[in-house]
Amino acid sequence: MNTPITLLDKALALAEEEMTLLQGGDVDGAHLHAAQRIALTEQAWTLRTQAAPADPTDPARLTMLQEKLLQLQAMQHRLTAEARRLHASIKAELLRSRKEGARHAAYGRALRPATAGIPNSRFCSKRS
Repeated sequence: MNTPITLLDKALALAEEEMTLLQGGDVDGAHLHAAQRIALTEQAWTLRTQAAPADPTDPARLTMLQEKLLQLQAMQHRLTAEARRLHASIKAELLRSRKEGARHAAYGRALRPATAGIPNSRFCSKRS
C-alpha cells in the first residue's frame, strides 16, 4: 500500500522530470507529468489520515508530510518560474517573427508601384 510519504516522493520525482522537460521545451510532456503529479498529490492528501490509523496525528509523521509538501511547494515555484521564462522566450520569438514578416511585406509593397503600369499578362491587348 502506498503511504502519503511515498506518494509525495513520487510526485517530487515527477516534478523534477517535469522541470527537465520544460527546460528542454517539451511543453506537452511537462503537461502530462503535471497531471500525474497532481493526481499523486491528491491521493497522498486523501490517504494522510488512513495510512496510520493508530495515530493519524503523530507529530513525526506530520512533520515529514509537512516537509514533503513544502518541497513540492518550492518545486512548484521553480516550475512556474521556468514556465514563465519559456513563455517569455516564445513571445519574443513570435514578436521577432511578426516583425520579420512585416519587413518582408514592406519589401513586397515597395516593388509593386514599379510594376503598376505593366499589364499582368504577357500578351498585349489589341484594344488599347
